[in-house]
Amino acid sequence: MDEKKGPIPIYYKNINSKLAGKIVKKILFSVLSFTQEITEENLTGETIIPFIAEKKITFAYLFPIKDSKARGGLRQIAIVLVFDSKNREAIYENAPYLTEIVKEFANEIELKDIHDKKLSNKLLSKLEGLPRNISLDASPISKDQSGLVVTCPFCSVTKEIEIPVKVKGIKFIEHNIPKNEICEHSFTVYLDSKLNILGYQDVKVELKETKKFIEKLKSPYD
Repeated sequence: MDEKKGPIPIYYKNINSKLAGKIVKKILFSVLSFTQEITEENLTGETIIPFIAEKKITFAYLFPIKDSKARGGLRQIAIVLVFDSKNREAIYENAPYLTEIVKEFANEIELKDIHDKKLSNKLLSKLEGLPRNISLDASPISKDQSGLVVTCPFCSVTKEIEIPVKVKGIKFIEHNIPKNEICEHSFTVYLDSKLNILGYQDVKVELKETKKFIEKLKSPYD
């Protein structure tokens, strides 16, 4: 997170620069909008956020690095894995596994890498091997599901859906409800780490409007 330019990607692969920029902005704005107090605990955690138009879904691990030049003495960092949206259920099921993989890599990042906006050869080598270490089939599919009562924000139709229990603990989730799953509308459900519903939003809302909306939601860190 650059204080002058805002969230900027310093490394990305297999996606273009425009999408990389959009991803980091949405993820960091979403999390920082909840953060009332700048502490290491508040700035650490995972998110699962879809990008509907691009047919992608992201799993991100966010964490701070101590930096005297940053606001509050902490600089926010995010490591983001980008998948095809068809893999959503597998990502939910494998959330603890993905956290373990990404946290191990996060421990290798130093402040110099961020200031230089360039990763060391050692980190680049680890990144190259990261896709080979990630398998969405690494853990067995669990039948443990948590019921979630969802109400359409447009027509008020209510229906219970199921979410894998393994995503509990993920600090912020944007769960997309496609057309005809609840009713004729498509919308986004915002969930906290306990799978409480924070609010709903139209999937077509632009990033700027989404940021304003998220700031009004109850914090998942409470």
